Amino acid sequence: MTHGKVLFDEGQVRYLNTLPAVRHATHNRITYEQEFKVECLRRDRVGESPTEMFKQAGLPPALVGSKRIERSFSRWRSDPNLNKIVDATVGEHRDFTPVAADADPRDALIREQALRIMNLEQESRRLRARSGLDAV
Repeated sequence: MTHGKVLFDEGQVRYLNTLPAVRHATHNRITYEQEFKVECLRRDRVGESPTEMFKQAGLPPALVGSKRIERSFSRWRSDPNLNKIVDATVGEHRDFTPVAADADPRDALIREQALRIMNLEQESRRLRARSGLDAV
C-alpha cells in the first residue's frame, strides 16, 4: 500500500478488466462504466446498499475496499450530470452481474473462489514481506 491506497496485483487488474461494470482498471485506479454509475445511483435512491451493488457486480469490499465504494458513491451522488441521467432513465434497469443469468451457477462459484485465492495470495505476500520471510 502506498499513501493509504490499495494497489492491485496483475491478477486482480486482469479480473477487474473483465467485469461489465469496469471501463478500465490499473494497479491503483478503477474507472467505472457510466451505465454502472447511473444504475448504482438509481438503486441507491430506493435504498439499496452500495456495498451490495458492488458485490453483485463482482467488486466486493475485500477486493476494492470499503472506502473506495463510499467515495465513489459520494462523488456520484454529487454529480449533477449523473443525476440528470438517472432522472431521465427512471424505470430502466441494467444488470451488471458478471455471470449471465442463464450461465452455470458453478461459474459464479469458481469466479468467487478465484477472487478469494487472489486475495489470500496477496495477503500472504504482504505478511511475508512484513515478517522478512522470502516468498516461496
